[in-house]
Amino acid sequence: MHARVLRRLLIVLLALTGIALLWNEFGMTTTMVIDVHSPYQVVALDDRDNPGGRSTASTSHAGSVLGLDCDLRTGYEWPFCELQVEFAKAPRGIDLSRYDSLRLWVTASGPEPQQRVRVYMRNFDAAYSKPGVAESQKVNQLTYEPSVYPRGYEVPLSRLTVAQWWIDEHPMTLDLEAPDFRNVTGIAFSTGPRVEPGLHTIHVERIELTGKLISTSTFRLGVIVAWMVSVIVWLVVDGLLKRNQLRLSAASQHSLQRLNESLRLETRSLAEIARTDPLTGALNRKGLADELMRIVRLGEGQTFPMTLVFIDIDHFKRVNDTLGHDTGDQVIRGLAQLVRSAVQRDDLFARWGGEEFLLVFRDTPGDKGRVIAERLRERIATATWPEGLHVTCSFGVAEWHRGEDLNEGIKRADEAMYRAKQEGRDRVEIELEDDSPGSLRSPPPRDSAGSLRAAERSPAGHEHG
Repeated sequence: MHARVLRRLLIVLLALTGIALLWNEFGMTTTMVIDVHSPYQVVALDDRDNPGGRSTASTSHAGSVLGLDCDLRTGYEWPFCELQVEFAKAPRGIDLSRYDSLRLWVTASGPEPQQRVRVYMRNFDAAYSKPGVAESQKVNQLTYEPSVYPRGYEVPLSRLTVAQWWIDEHPMTLDLEAPDFRNVTGIAFSTGPRVEPGLHTIHVERIELTGKLISTSTFRLGVIVAWMVSVIVWLVVDGLLKRNQLRLSAASQHSLQRLNESLRLETRSLAEIARTDPLTGALNRKGLADELMRIVRLGEGQTFPMTLVFIDIDHFKRVNDTLGHDTGDQVIRGLAQLVRSAVQRDDLFARWGGEEFLLVFRDTPGDKGRVIAERLRERIATATWPEGLHVTCSFGVAEWHRGEDLNEGIKRADEAMYRAKQEGRDRVEIELEDDSPGSLRSPPPRDSAGSLRAAERSPAGHEHG
């Protein structure tokens, strides 16, 4: 299981890694565009602030082009004109270090046969720059001839170098002499070296800086870290799972021992379940038959006569029809608890079916059984029941003698119970053997008609058995 999951995870990780690397290589780009619509300030600079400088420069806008018009004159030792796009005022700037290439759409004209342009990207860093001193900003420069690249010139930023004249004027440690694009204040286009006096123009149509949203080195490092984290997570999870398996294996061994013991007990429990009614816990028909057979085999002369008492709940169908089967189940459970609490432990009590129950009293003649049944009838009629019900029962009593078929005794008790129903319910009737002098019947209970009328006024007062 774990090996299959591991293989699937490895395949998924390899696929994701390949897709991510391809995306980083051929996509995942970000571009910064600078043109006439950009919100940056454009200014023209010339050499007039320097000793002997007489050149003049001005900006021009022709459609979508930023322009520099320069009248270059001799006077200053290194005459120049410059078109500068200011990103921000020092010491603030823009971090361009995430970009790796620069693309320029520039044209230039002048008296030289090969018109060259110098591109400056000035960077402010407190380690070597001073606020208010423009010359202290590091000059990253590139010199090229625009006419050679009429469709635009693309160059890696790494090709830009720090101007040697700036290094000569600002001596510093070697680690600070490298190009720096972390806080660029502006980009400028200047007339080239060894320029001739005369009219010069520089037109900038578009500047693009392109780079990765995440640098290739950083992204690959992230992929490596992701793989390492995945491996560590897998090792931790696998270790926890194996530890859990060992724990479960030990627990399983213990459980198997307990299960073997439980199975022995379960066999006995299943036998008990097969003999009892799940709703009331009383014996079912099979359980009652088994107990009677056991008693008959072991009881000898102290067993007979037995008294069989049928108990049937009056108007029980009304309870189910009006209050639902849940209430009916509560009534049946309550009756079973009441009967068990009122008889001896040796007496047998079984649920015969539905709302019918059967009591068996050992070594008890019928007239004594009738007295016990009458006490039970009174307790049931005066007990408290769910939903305020008034519950009564009809009882049929019969004797069962040694050598007699049990079915005959049960039949007589059943007939007595149905006679109690016919005589008005909530009463006890006794049925003796056919060859006895006669049937003994209990007198009608006091106010039995009133009890019936009260049952009819309660929710259970619908016609039923």
